[in-house]
Amino acid sequence: MRYLYYRLWQLFTRIKTNDMPATNAMIFLSMCIFANVATVHILLDHFSIVKINMDSRFAVYSFTVPLGLLILSINYFLLYKYRNKLHEKYKNESKKQKILGNILLVIYIIGSFALVFYFGPKYTTHVGM
Repeated sequence: MRYLYYRLWQLFTRIKTNDMPATNAMIFLSMCIFANVATVHILLDHFSIVKINMDSRFAVYSFTVPLGLLILSINYFLLYKYRNKLHEKYKNESKKQKILGNILLVIYIIGSFALVFYFGPKYTTHVGM
């Protein structure tokens, strides 16, 4: 995950209007992780392994908001705070490693959101909004 954060951060530094690439990379990676957690939740619920009742707006918010804040906090303390050390660790990677890292990053991002969009409509609990 640290390497994916570093690659995303370096990718965001190339955007001229992005004045906070390290922060934006942390937030975007947190969104990907949240999408993966949502996919796992959907699968566990679908196969009746773990049922979490999400039948009201309050239930959805009381589950997702703390989870999202937890993921963001963990990424802050494990990735963002150590971004300079990560930069030192990975700054001398070869061109081949950079290309491979970028391919891995793209697969992770597309996979994270594609899975939640694929399995999301199959989710059987209907939220009463």
